[in-house]
Amino acid sequence: MTDTVLEKRRFPRKLLEEPAEVLDNDTGQLLGILEDVSKGGFSLVTNQMIRQEEVRNITLVLPGPQKSYHRVSLIAECVWCQSSNKQRSRQDNNTRKGPPDNASSDQVPEGYAAGFQLREDRRAGPGCP
Repeated sequence: MTDTVLEKRRFPRKLLEEPAEVLDNDTGQLLGILEDVSKGGFSLVTNQMIRQEEVRNITLVLPGPQKSYHRVSLIAECVWCQSSNKQRSRQDNNTRKGPPDNASSDQVPEGYAAGFQLREDRRAGPGCP
């Protein structure tokens, strides 16, 4: 990412220790794999170009203790999307252990990295308080 993008961030981003899937609630398909998160947004790796300002209804499938998963549904707006070749060195330095147990390595999307900002109309998914 460029310094300009970093300067615009209001909240620091945290890399995930375990990979997490991002599902598109409107299609039921895997949108991407979560890369990092912050209080105001997240970035993911995906196999599709996502238009800037496109709003998505998504579910984050977050790893929990003892191989459990937590699902959080929310609304997010794409604020940037670029070829993941620009992100490759960052991914190579990441200490992730691989895809989630329910995603084979050929399901892990590659091609683009996209940043999303959370919308105010976010909500918890089924079974979440």
